Amino acid sequence: MYKAVRLFNYKDGIGLEQDALRGVCEVEEHVCTTEDEIISACQDADAVMGIFEPLTALPKLKLIACKSMGYNYVDLEAAKECGVSVTHLKSAFSIDVADYVTACILAHNKRLFAYDRSVRADKKWDYSVCPDIHRLRDETVGLVGQIARLVAKNLSGFGVRILAADPFIDQSIGDEYGVTMVDMKTLFRESDYISLHVPLIEGTEHLIGKELFDEIPDHLVFINSARGGVVVEQEMIDAIDSGKISWAYLDVLTDEYPDLNPHPLAGRDNVILTPHVAFYSQES
Repeated sequence: MYKAVRLFNYKDGIGLEQDALRGVCEVEEHVCTTEDEIISACQDADAVMGIFEPLTALPKLKLIACKSMGYNYVDLEAAKECGVSVTHLKSAFSIDVADYVTACILAHNKRLFAYDRSVRADKKWDYSVCPDIHRLRDETVGLVGQIARLVAKNLSGFGVRILAADPFIDQSIGDEYGVTMVDMKTLFRESDYISLHVPLIEGTEHLIGKELFDEIPDHLVFINSARGGVVVEQEMIDAIDSGKISWAYLDVLTDEYPDLNPHPLAGRDNVILTPHVAFYSQES
């Protein structure tokens, strides 16, 4: 019988995995964080389920099952050389991420964070604190990547103009979602909001940087719930400092576990940070 080890824990235990793999695979849970702990717990494992853990000297390993949609933390070339297959959750959290992005757009459109701060911190009761609000139906939302389809679906009832950039999607697919397909530079020139929905893989690392930020004519609300490495972080900071990006809603940073005390994006009034939670719901 095969053996699988789950490297993280849930409050409900591992009964779901054990039931699903009964008679095929023995399933154990060993919460590990260091390379040595994993090597000790998984020496005889045929498969591991995990996220971000360092997997190295495991001689029997045949499968890495990532508990995430992203798999950028796995060295795919090394896995291939060792005959190890890699699988991930292709769309398990898509609805949750799309809802997160939609919430960011709606909250920003009515400046909920800015008004709350004005009332809470400045003790002001004044609608004119945010004079630059426009009706959402007069705004343009730019989307990059596959999950963008669900964001477009969420926004379909608001009458907002939606642009999308994806080299693998043609206009016939865009028509199904009321979306106009454009190139990346047009997306940055014409959008009021831009949201990223691309995996961090070869070809997308540092996809978004100064060249595209320079296309922004005035201001932009920038949302990233994909992976921090898709963006050149310092060049995004420069775009915030220059006013090209007026607000940023960031669920991910370059470091998966950043030190926020000295971080240049922490503590800014116009940067909303969340700790990689876009995927999260009880259902997911």
